[in-house]
Amino acid sequence: MKHRTGLLATPVLVVAAAALLAAPAQAATTFTVSPGGAWSGTRAADSTVGIRDAVSNQVTICSGLAVAGSFKSGSGLSGTNIGALTNIAFTGCKVEGVAVTVTVHTSTANPAPINLTGVSPSNPAVVTGQATNVSLTLDDANGCHAVVGAKILSGGGPGFTGIAYRSTDARLSFAAGGKGLFVQSVTPQCNTGTAGLDVKQFDRIDLGGFGNSIADSSAIISPAQTISSP
Repeated sequence: MKHRTGLLATPVLVVAAAALLAAPAQAATTFTVSPGGAWSGTRAADSTVGIRDAVSNQVTICSGLAVAGSFKSGSGLSGTNIGALTNIAFTGCKVEGVAVTVTVHTSTANPAPINLTGVSPSNPAVVTGQATNVSLTLDDANGCHAVVGAKILSGGGPGFTGIAYRSTDARLSFAAGGKGLFVQSVTPQCNTGTAGLDVKQFDRIDLGGFGNSIADSSAIISPAQTISSP
């Protein structure tokens, strides 16, 4: 009986293998970038810049945003490590009237790699993805100190933020729905119930501030980059 079952199974395996070989390969998303190279930018005039605690829904409003980085140049580029952020600076930040210092630990020596994953279905000029190796601290004038990065239950270290780029106006935005930044630790001053930062360990932090509109937490970069797919 065992011998007969084996004989019957063999053609089935052959058919399954043939079906796998015949199936078309899933094409990877590729991108074309021009001109590529280094760029920098500052807050778009129509952009509201904020950092939101997605649990308490408290938003720290900032008057300034500066970014710098680079993109590879060419066509048929993989979205993985297609560029990098070397500076992310939120300035003039306040929450409930209390000054907040935001320090993003991104630099030329410690860049945040950019990985593009797709194109907005509603606008082919918008590409979306993530910036990884992102960590930051939040410090308010009352002594609250919060460390932000990846989930500590997943090992901690740097996390990631969602990003979007629109070629038509050279707009780079952090309001792209990335959910990769969490509060790793806080000091007691972060939970006093008074004006100032109200953040707790494990809260999720969103650099986009208000949602997924590309206008939020965005900067206009120069020289302008044109990024398309394919």
